[in-house]
Amino acid sequence: MAHNKEISIDTVYQRVLALANKEQRGYITPQEFNLHANQAQLDIFEQYFYDLAAMIQLKARGDEAKKPGSNNPLEPDFGDSVNLLREKISLYKGTDTALVFTAANKSYSLPALTNSTIYRTGRLYYSGTDGSSIPLKLIEQTDVKHIVDMYNARNNSRWHIADGPDFFYTENSDGSFSLYKEDATTAVSTANQLKVEVIATVPPKVQWGYVVVNEKALYDVNTSIDFVMHRSEETNLVIKILELAGITINKPGLVQIASNEETQNIQQTK
Repeated sequence: MAHNKEISIDTVYQRVLALANKEQRGYITPQEFNLHANQAQLDIFEQYFYDLAAMIQLKARGDEAKKPGSNNPLEPDFGDSVNLLREKISLYKGTDTALVFTAANKSYSLPALTNSTIYRTGRLYYSGTDGSSIPLKLIEQTDVKHIVDMYNARNNSRWHIADGPDFFYTENSDGSFSLYKEDATTAVSTANQLKVEVIATVPPKVQWGYVVVNEKALYDVNTSIDFVMHRSEETNLVIKILELAGITINKPGLVQIASNEETQNIQQTK
């Protein structure tokens, strides 16, 4: 995906200027553009996590609605919104981090945030000694016994499936976590085997660099810094920057242009 992780800042700036000048809405200076460009990419980045949560819930409801023999087609891979959002977020992903294990109470805690290597945490999973990676489900502490009772009933039945117990975890009152297996009501006491996905950083600062020639700002590739974002975000960046610029320089027309572009973009994704 290396070819998908950068967007030319000059391309975005020229598109913003073209749309702004199309209706004679005024000139956006390089300084204004750089300010709005950095805010725009942060807004888009933070929205990923809300969109991902919403899309996961929507997909889960869709999967639940699919019955054997139904005519509901499976969503194509290239149109899978969850996969696309994970691909966009993965550009900022860090190394999965082992939670700190405290033997005294068999609990796991997030490591101290002493540096910038952890911006946001994601899914917790059990990392087996055999190299396996097992996703974990969060449940309430009060449901642990219920889970164990269900497991025992299933295995005592003549219809039971002979598979091993699954893992799950609970959140404690102090913010730590406890790891459990379906066959026991006591926490698992295995150190360094509960890990969490990590987003290490936010998109780095961008800059449209320039030199002044005959009182005109000309693009300077040597001092410019491109966007580190998925290439599919180019149009979203243009729209967001136009909206911010329109608000800042009190040009309602720019906001309307951006709104029209955004509406068209949304319609194309339906």
